[in-house]
Amino acid sequence: MALRALSARELAATGTLFDSFMGRDGEECKTVGELLEIYRERHPALEASADPHEDLRVNRFMSDMSGERWREDLVMKIGVFDGEVRVIDGTHRAIAYLGCVQDGVAPERLPALHVDWW
Repeated sequence: MALRALSARELAATGTLFDSFMGRDGEECKTVGELLEIYRERHPALEASADPHEDLRVNRFMSDMSGERWREDLVMKIGVFDGEVRVIDGTHRAIAYLGCVQDGVAPERLPALHVDWW
């Protein structure tokens, strides 16, 4: 595995495979930053029983990361699809990491952020 460090800014701009998320449909795949915006808007109204994709795990991931209970590096897999770089594994972890940074948690207190190019 060839890991590369990634900044929060790069993470926010990285595309995903999601063109719809938490009931918000779209025609274009969203970036991690766009998914975080949707998550923040939609998660208060979503009940766990109505969460078939387990999107609410982002809250648990954020709590573990910001509370320094996440013990390992945060590794996401990234690949190129249709000529675009996209997160292909670890999207919910990426949303949580970016959410922690936006909430003011210093990256030094968070797990190291890496990508594995596929």
